[in-house]
Amino acid sequence: MAWNPARQLFSLAFGRPEERVHGPRARVEAGPAELLAVRAASICVASGKGGTGKTLLSASLTVPLSRLGRTLLFDADLGAANAHILCDVHPKETLVDVVEGRLEASRVTLRAADNLDLLSGGSGFSKMAGLSSYELQLIALGIEKLEVGYEYLILDSAAGLSRQTVAFAAAADLVVLVTTPDVTAMTDAYAFLKVLWRQRPQGEVLLVVNRTRSEEEARATAQRIRDVSLRFLGRSPRLLGTLPEDRAAFRCTQGRKRVLAAEPDSPLGRALGEVGRTLVGELSRARRKGLGRSLKRRLDWGLGGGGRNPQGGAAVDGACRSPASGPA
Repeated sequence: MAWNPARQLFSLAFGRPEERVHGPRARVEAGPAELLAVRAASICVASGKGGTGKTLLSASLTVPLSRLGRTLLFDADLGAANAHILCDVHPKETLVDVVEGRLEASRVTLRAADNLDLLSGGSGFSKMAGLSSYELQLIALGIEKLEVGYEYLILDSAAGLSRQTVAFAAAADLVVLVTTPDVTAMTDAYAFLKVLWRQRPQGEVLLVVNRTRSEEEARATAQRIRDVSLRFLGRSPRLLGTLPEDRAAFRCTQGRKRVLAAEPDSPLGRALGEVGRTLVGELSRARRKGLGRSLKRRLDWGLGGGGRNPQGGAAVDGACRSPASGPA
């Protein structure tokens, strides 16, 4: 598959509307051993590029989920974490302390709201953006212990296609991919799908189109991504929902608040509420593999890549090369 034809298609106009497909999926019954240690249902909120509203969505989804059960918000933008801002908390301990061996993961969680805890990836630590497999194992082991104490785990991932970002997404029960109508955002969303499905061919991906100016634009954006993905990857993400351009996003970010907590009746708040309700239905049908346990297994099997490269950054797995490097 060539990358250029797919990229060019995002510049074309598509006229037919998006169809929301939410067909039932078969429930996989857990065995007796799994039932003894029920894991949190995990959602990875991801994006191909920054500025799509990924953190705003992640933080807002904690509102309906925490009403249903104890929830953990894991800010996995390691080294540049900022989800704490929308929760209006100030973490003193982060995953930096876990990676450096000072604390266990259970000691760095922070109470963010009723029934909601935050696990921060730390801010201002460049080395966290390129961890070795051993350091990722430390994080995976910590999450594996934590996740049995929660009903839901929302992972706010870093933007882009780094090895550890894709590894987190591949380990989650569901991936929510966020894009905007911007051509570069759509192109990078497609790139993320290509890399993720190369690592985890059966991974479940749901699409959210953010910052739309009309229903027509929202449907056209979703359809472009679905059409190009189906043509070049042989499958496409299902649409979870669309979110309108709304100043409520700016007001809540400036006020360090989650939209669904501060302005639930705004146009954006109502749309986020609908996305949250649909997501709850999706999670009720998802098999709970356990984010930490699944990540640990993937690292054990070598699916997360090697250690550090000679320059000190993370060695990039072959599946995480730029989509422009060649056919899928």
